[in-house]
Amino acid sequence: MPSKGLLLLNLGSPAAPEKAAVARYLNEFLMDPYVVDIPWALRWPLVHGLITPFRAEKSAAAYRQVWTPNGSPLVEFTRQFAEGVRHALTPKFDVRWGMRYGKPSLAEAFRDWNVDEIFAVPLYPQYAESSTRSAFDHIRVSAARAGSKARLHLLEDFHAEDEFITIQARRIAEQAAHFKPDQVLLSFHGLPEHHVTKLHPQHCLQSGACCDSVTVLNRSCYRAQAHATARALRERIPLAPDKITIAFQSRLGRRPWIKPYTDIVIADMARLGVKRVLVSCPSFVADCLETLEEIQLRLREQFLAAGGEALEMVPALNGGADWVQAFSRMVEKPGLRWTQ
Repeated sequence: MPSKGLLLLNLGSPAAPEKAAVARYLNEFLMDPYVVDIPWALRWPLVHGLITPFRAEKSAAAYRQVWTPNGSPLVEFTRQFAEGVRHALTPKFDVRWGMRYGKPSLAEAFRDWNVDEIFAVPLYPQYAESSTRSAFDHIRVSAARAGSKARLHLLEDFHAEDEFITIQARRIAEQAAHFKPDQVLLSFHGLPEHHVTKLHPQHCLQSGACCDSVTVLNRSCYRAQAHATARALRERIPLAPDKITIAFQSRLGRRPWIKPYTDIVIADMARLGVKRVLVSCPSFVADCLETLEEIQLRLREQFLAAGGEALEMVPALNGGADWVQAFSRMVEKPGLRWTQ
């Protein structure tokens, strides 16, 4: 038995594309205080009484459009990736995986796991409290409940690691060479603005240049890390920098989210005469509802309706052999930002 374990964690998915299953998933997800960061007494009636009842059926319909014969695409792609990493890193690591919400759970991953150290990687390239920090808390709680004595090492992000950037840029460049887009849109998942400003209130969103670099002033800022990923990709993709645009998708509710918004940017592109757009989503390493339905289906439909001629999405890295090998090298190299 290896003395080291590697834990891979992704967000999660409903068990089925049906209203009841989606409602259970939404309740678990949205009751996370890092996701809806208001007091429990306000969060519970908001989630259970307003958001979930109105969103469950609509979300279930969206899931039905992307569901696969093997179930949730996110779960299936994460499984394929984990199996590839297990093959690449055995016998150095005992590799296990699970989801922050839903199944397979971390309780299953930690069961009978007799290793001295566990290196845990939330599969989110950019750090955010609503994803990464929530994952860290869940990992610690799950380990404690399982009675694990292993020392935990948690990877905060890999937004600019060469292994990630190289494979992501290669995928975009290869599809761009075939598709010949007028513009490449890097669409990152969005966050409410206050999720970033509360971490660095003296810096984040205080100027137009606040995300021009990642420093001690904004080291944990999701938006700054997304811009850093975009800058690194621009350096590797053989297109003029002004042909590569960044935006943020998936906004909900009335509170302002980090800008620019993907749907607004794509409408502006069509209005300005852009005809062919290639979209990549570098905050997702596995395809899921937010890529397959929101981008590949809905955003494409919006762009075509606004006068565009073609929109293609670059698939996520998923379980590709090149990404499996690159990731396996990455987790073993010195200098990664592990925390306890």
